[in-house]
Amino acid sequence: MIDKHNFAGYIKHLETQYFCTVSDFVVKMLYINEPGISGLEKVVEEDKYLFGVSENNCCFAVLMPKESRYVASSCVAYRFCTPILVKAKSPKIDDLAYFDGIEFYGDTVNKIFDPRQAVKHSKADPEVEEISLENIALMFKPYSDYGKEYDIVFDGQEAKIECLIYRHINLAEQRNEDGSISLGALNSAVRIKFDTPKSLELLKRYWLMFNDFLVFLAGRQNIDFGVRLFHKNESDSFLHIADSFFRKSKGDIYNDKIQKTIQIDELGDKFPKLFKLFTDGTTSSFLRFLPENNKMANRISDVDVLNICTAFEIAYGLDKTDDKEKILNNIDEPEFKGKKGNRSILSMKIWFLCHYVANFFPEDKLSEAKKSIANFVKLRNDITHNGTIGWGNSGLFSRTLIKVLYVNILLRAEVDKETAIKITERKWGE
Repeated sequence: MIDKHNFAGYIKHLETQYFCTVSDFVVKMLYINEPGISGLEKVVEEDKYLFGVSENNCCFAVLMPKESRYVASSCVAYRFCTPILVKAKSPKIDDLAYFDGIEFYGDTVNKIFDPRQAVKHSKADPEVEEISLENIALMFKPYSDYGKEYDIVFDGQEAKIECLIYRHINLAEQRNEDGSISLGALNSAVRIKFDTPKSLELLKRYWLMFNDFLVFLAGRQNIDFGVRLFHKNESDSFLHIADSFFRKSKGDIYNDKIQKTIQIDELGDKFPKLFKLFTDGTTSSFLRFLPENNKMANRISDVDVLNICTAFEIAYGLDKTDDKEKILNNIDEPEFKGKKGNRSILSMKIWFLCHYVANFFPEDKLSEAKKSIANFVKLRNDITHNGTIGWGNSGLFSRTLIKVLYVNILLRAEVDKETAIKITERKWGE
């Protein structure tokens, strides 16, 4: 079986064929022509997919990044690192230039939509009263018991988004080490089905959208998931035609034992509304303060302080509260004033979102919250202007501010305030 990331084949580019090898996202191309013929160096002006056929006769596509340089020469092998590799599922698939559906599945997706909910436990022997390890039968529940499908506006167009669970069996590995039959692996998936075909050029954009959405639900940036592409046939069934692989920096993979994830089931019918926020380009910039790995899950850096403050500036700009400027101008708390009596606009915006929008703090904590906000903004100013860090309690308070940002995003998705706070407290801890 040919490794999906390591194979040989040929690529056709600008009516010219190149012999190629692909190894761990590194693509090498050699011009197929008579020996000794040299060509001019060319520069790729924009991201461009190159299409080819692998040694096992399956179509594939690699993304040649913008500003890549290559030489059309029989003497020089051109080499570049592709961020995206698309490999057809079988030799029968002959067109990877478009897709009708895209699916994100497995790994961190399993954390936000538990695949175990599709399994029904019953007694293997009905004569025995209790279900036990010695007397258990596993059955797959009907789709109606766990599956979900919603209408959604995705990238400005009508589409459907579906949450499903399926059992994946590797036919080459049907038996476990002890010789028993493998039950396969349960995977959850989020599938988006389009009314009209989408160009492969949109694959990277759609991957980034879902990646940002999943980062928000997980609360960390070291997430992982698989990607499949689909074609729609004459009977409107969606057929899996290709797998897509994305080059990411190597590191630890998201561990939900450190922090909980937000579950799709918690969002109910607001799930598509929340997802839409990550497809319109307004919410992704909120995520820069989230930890890049498990080690930083319960820590904060000086850069995170700056990113949290930037997120509040953006959140204030997106807030739709009537007369918010009037409310902001009427905030006259002494905690938000400097030595010369000048008001800190950033402190006022954070207080506006904490108190007037999220109503996050109880009455007996308002005074303490104002002081904490003022100290956090002072910490941000010291980092920006003086390059000094005097943490005090601001490191601990940063978790509270992250919760407020999460509540504000959930409110923008029309989640009611009580539910938004409940989801956030479960995710980040009380």
